[in-house]
Amino acid sequence: MLYAIGEIFLVVIGILIALQINNWNERIKHRVKEREILIDLVENLKINIKTLEINIEQLKLFDKSSEFVLSSLNNKRAYADSMQVHFHQARMGKIEFFLSQTGYEGFKDVGLQIVTNKDLKNDILNLFETIYPSIILSSKLVNEYFPKFDDHIVQNFIYSNEKLDPIDYTQLLTDYIYISWIRAYKEGRKDLIGMENHLINETQRVIHLIEDELI
Repeated sequence: MLYAIGEIFLVVIGILIALQINNWNERIKHRVKEREILIDLVENLKINIKTLEINIEQLKLFDKSSEFVLSSLNNKRAYADSMQVHFHQARMGKIEFFLSQTGYEGFKDVGLQIVTNKDLKNDILNLFETIYPSIILSSKLVNEYFPKFDDHIVQNFIYSNEKLDPIDYTQLLTDYIYISWIRAYKEGRKDLIGMENHLINETQRVIHLIEDELI
Protein backbone atom coordinates (compact mmCIF):
# COMPACT_ATOMS: atom_id res chain seq x y z
CA MET A 1 0.00 0.00 0.00
CA LEU A 2 2.78 2.41 0.95
CA TYR A 3 4.57 1.56 -2.29
CA ALA A 4 1.40 2.26 -4.31
CA ILE A 5 0.86 5.60 -2.54
CA GLY A 6 4.48 6.48 -3.20
CA GLU A 7 4.04 5.68 -6.90
CA ILE A 8 0.93 7.88 -7.10
CA PHE A 9 2.73 10.69 -5.27
CA LEU A 10 5.63 10.53 -7.71
CA VAL A 11 3.25 10.58 -10.69
CA VAL A 12 1.41 13.62 -9.28
CA ILE A 13 4.69 15.42 -8.60
CA GLY A 14 5.82 14.63 -12.15
CA ILE A 15 2.61 16.03 -13.59
CA LEU A 16 2.89 19.21 -11.50
CA ILE A 17 6.51 19.69 -12.58
CA ALA A 18 5.52 19.16 -16.22
CA LEU A 19 2.73 21.72 -15.88
CA GLN A 20 5.11 24.21 -14.28
CA ILE A 21 7.64 23.72 -17.08
CA ASN A 22 4.89 24.13 -19.68
CA ASN A 23 3.62 27.32 -18.00
CA TRP A 24 7.18 28.61 -17.79
CA ASN A 25 7.70 27.93 -21.51
CA GLU A 26 4.41 29.65 -22.34
CA ARG A 27 5.41 32.71 -20.31
CA ILE A 28 8.73 32.84 -22.15
CA LYS A 29 6.93 32.64 -25.54
CA HIS A 30 4.51 35.35 -24.39
CA ARG A 31 7.33 37.64 -23.33
CA VAL A 32 9.21 37.06 -26.60
CA LYS A 33 6.09 37.92 -28.61
CA GLU A 34 5.35 40.93 -26.41
CA ARG A 35 8.89 42.19 -26.97
CA GLU A 36 8.54 41.77 -30.76
CA ILE A 37 5.26 43.72 -30.73
CA LEU A 38 6.73 46.54 -28.64
CA ILE A 39 9.80 46.79 -30.89
CA ASP A 40 7.52 47.01 -33.94
CA LEU A 41 5.49 49.72 -32.22
CA VAL A 42 8.61 51.76 -31.50
CA GLU A 43 9.65 51.54 -35.17
CA ASN A 44 6.10 52.49 -36.19
CA LEU A 45 6.12 55.52 -33.90
CA LYS A 46 9.57 56.68 -35.05
CA ILE A 47 8.31 56.64 -38.64
CA ASN A 48 5.37 58.81 -37.56
CA ILE A 49 7.68 61.31 -35.87
CA LYS A 50 9.76 61.54 -39.07
CA THR A 51 6.58 62.10 -41.11
CA LEU A 52 5.47 64.89 -38.78
CA GLU A 53 8.91 66.54 -38.74
CA ILE A 54 9.02 66.60 -42.54
CA ASN A 55 5.50 68.05 -42.65
CA ILE A 56 6.38 70.77 -40.15
CA GLU A 57 9.45 71.75 -42.20
CA GLN A 58 7.24 72.00 -45.28
CA LEU A 59 4.73 74.19 -43.43
CA LYS A 60 7.57 76.44 -42.25
CA LEU A 61 8.78 76.72 -45.84
CA PHE A 62 5.30 77.80 -46.95
CA ASP A 63 5.22 80.26 -44.06
CA LYS A 64 8.47 81.90 -45.16
CA SER A 65 6.98 82.39 -48.61
CA SER A 66 3.86 83.94 -47.07
CA GLU A 67 6.03 86.36 -45.09
CA PHE A 68 8.02 87.21 -48.21
CA VAL A 69 4.90 87.85 -50.31
CA LEU A 70 3.17 89.94 -47.63
CA SER A 71 6.34 91.95 -47.05
CA SER A 72 6.84 92.49 -50.78
CA LEU A 73 3.29 93.72 -51.32
CA ASN A 74 3.24 95.85 -48.17
CA ASN A 75 6.54 97.54 -49.07
CA LYS A 76 5.63 97.72 -52.78
CA ARG A 77 8.82 95.89 -53.68
CA ALA A 78 9.67 95.84 -57.40
CA TYR A 79 8.61 92.64 -59.14
CA ALA A 80 11.19 89.95 -59.91
CA ASP A 81 10.84 86.49 -61.44
CA SER A 82 12.25 84.97 -58.25
CA MET A 83 8.96 85.89 -56.53
CA GLN A 84 7.04 83.30 -58.55
CA VAL A 85 7.97 80.34 -56.37
CA HIS A 86 6.94 82.33 -53.27
CA PHE A 87 3.56 83.20 -54.78
CA HIS A 88 3.02 79.49 -55.35
CA GLN A 89 4.11 78.35 -51.89
CA ALA A 90 2.33 81.15 -50.07
CA ARG A 91 -1.09 79.91 -51.22
CA MET A 92 -0.42 76.35 -49.94
CA GLY A 93 -2.52 75.94 -46.83
CA LYS A 94 -1.30 72.54 -45.69
CA ILE A 95 -0.21 69.08 -46.77
CA GLU A 96 -2.28 66.01 -45.94
CA PHE A 97 -0.25 63.56 -43.88
CA PHE A 98 -0.83 59.92 -42.99
CA LEU A 99 0.47 58.30 -39.82
CA SER A 100 1.57 54.68 -39.90
CA GLN A 101 -0.60 52.17 -38.02
CA THR A 102 1.30 49.01 -39.01
CA GLY A 103 2.81 48.23 -35.60
CA TYR A 104 -0.44 49.05 -33.85
CA GLU A 105 -2.46 46.80 -36.16
CA GLY A 106 -0.04 43.97 -35.36
CA PHE A 107 -0.56 44.73 -31.67
CA LYS A 108 -4.34 44.43 -32.06
CA ASP A 109 -4.12 41.29 -34.21
CA VAL A 110 -2.09 39.44 -31.58
CA GLY A 111 -4.37 40.67 -28.79
CA LEU A 112 -4.23 43.68 -26.52
CA GLN A 113 -3.50 41.44 -23.54
CA ILE A 114 -0.06 40.70 -25.00
CA VAL A 115 1.28 43.78 -23.14
CA THR A 116 1.43 42.86 -19.47
CA ASN A 117 2.07 46.41 -18.24
CA LYS A 118 -1.48 47.78 -18.01
CA ASP A 119 -0.42 51.42 -17.78
CA LEU A 120 1.74 51.08 -20.89
CA LYS A 121 -1.06 49.32 -22.75
CA ASN A 122 -3.46 52.16 -21.88
CA ASP A 123 -0.95 54.77 -23.05
CA ILE A 124 -0.54 52.98 -26.39
CA LEU A 125 -4.31 52.68 -26.83
CA ASN A 126 -4.84 56.33 -25.90
CA LEU A 127 -2.23 57.49 -28.43
CA PHE A 128 -3.62 55.53 -31.38
CA GLU A 129 -7.32 55.57 -30.54
CA THR A 130 -7.76 59.05 -29.06
CA ILE A 131 -4.85 61.46 -29.54
CA TYR A 132 -4.01 60.64 -33.17
CA PRO A 133 -7.62 60.66 -34.46
CA SER A 134 -8.68 63.81 -32.56
CA ILE A 135 -5.71 65.93 -33.69
CA ILE A 136 -5.85 64.67 -37.27
CA LEU A 137 -9.57 65.54 -37.36
CA SER A 138 -8.86 69.01 -35.94
CA SER A 139 -6.06 69.61 -38.44
CA LYS A 140 -8.43 68.84 -41.32
CA LEU A 141 -10.57 71.80 -40.25
CA VAL A 142 -7.66 74.24 -40.49
CA ASN A 143 -6.84 75.91 -43.84
CA GLU A 144 -9.52 73.91 -45.62
CA TYR A 145 -9.63 74.01 -49.41
CA PHE A 146 -11.60 77.10 -50.46
CA PRO A 147 -12.70 77.06 -54.12
CA LYS A 148 -13.27 80.83 -54.32
CA PHE A 149 -9.68 81.52 -53.35
CA ASP A 150 -8.44 79.02 -55.93
CA ASP A 151 -10.64 80.70 -58.54
CA HIS A 152 -9.13 84.03 -57.54
CA ILE A 153 -5.64 82.57 -58.03
CA VAL A 154 -6.58 81.20 -61.47
CA GLN A 155 -7.89 84.61 -62.53
CA ASN A 156 -4.86 86.56 -61.39
CA PHE A 157 -1.87 84.26 -61.91
CA ILE A 158 -0.34 82.05 -64.57
CA TYR A 159 0.79 78.69 -63.17
CA SER A 160 3.85 76.86 -64.47
CA ASN A 161 6.18 74.30 -62.84
CA GLU A 162 5.18 75.07 -59.25
CA LYS A 163 5.45 78.79 -59.83
CA LEU A 164 2.81 81.52 -60.01
CA ASP A 165 3.39 84.53 -62.24
CA PRO A 166 0.99 87.43 -61.46
CA ILE A 167 -0.85 88.71 -64.52
CA ASP A 168 -0.81 92.25 -63.10
CA TYR A 169 1.63 92.68 -60.23
CA THR A 170 0.68 96.34 -59.73
CA GLN A 171 -2.97 95.39 -59.24
CA LEU A 172 -1.88 92.68 -56.78
CA LEU A 173 -0.44 95.36 -54.46
CA THR A 174 -4.00 96.34 -53.48
CA ASP A 175 -5.70 92.98 -53.96
CA TYR A 176 -7.04 92.71 -50.41
CA ILE A 177 -8.88 89.45 -51.07
CA TYR A 178 -5.60 87.79 -52.00
CA ILE A 179 -3.67 89.45 -49.17
CA SER A 180 -6.30 88.46 -46.59
CA TRP A 181 -6.20 84.81 -47.64
CA ILE A 182 -2.42 84.66 -47.52
CA ARG A 183 -2.55 86.08 -43.99
CA ALA A 184 -5.28 83.63 -43.00
CA TYR A 185 -3.34 80.63 -44.32
CA LYS A 186 -0.25 81.88 -42.52
CA GLU A 187 -2.11 81.99 -39.20
CA GLY A 188 -3.64 78.58 -39.87
CA ARG A 189 -0.21 77.06 -40.40
CA LYS A 190 0.79 78.17 -36.91
CA ASP A 191 -2.08 76.10 -35.53
CA LEU A 192 -1.11 73.14 -37.70
CA ILE A 193 2.52 73.30 -36.59
CA GLY A 194 1.37 73.46 -32.96
CA MET A 195 -0.86 70.41 -33.40
CA GLU A 196 1.85 68.39 -35.11
CA ASN A 197 4.42 69.32 -32.46
CA HIS A 198 1.95 68.09 -29.85
CA LEU A 199 1.67 64.80 -31.76
CA ILE A 200 5.46 64.50 -31.83
CA ASN A 201 5.68 65.09 -28.07
CA GLU A 202 2.98 62.53 -27.28
CA THR A 203 4.55 60.01 -29.64
CA GLN A 204 8.01 60.50 -28.09
CA ARG A 205 6.52 60.08 -24.62
CA VAL A 206 5.03 56.69 -25.54
CA ILE A 207 8.29 55.64 -27.22
CA HIS A 208 10.18 56.36 -23.98
CA LEU A 209 7.63 54.34 -21.99
CA ILE A 210 7.99 51.37 -24.36
CA GLU A 211 11.79 51.57 -24.37
CA ASP A 212 11.80 51.61 -20.55
CA GLU A 213 9.68 48.45 -20.64
CA LEU A 214 12.11 46.79 -23.07
CA ILE A 215 15.14 47.37 -20.83
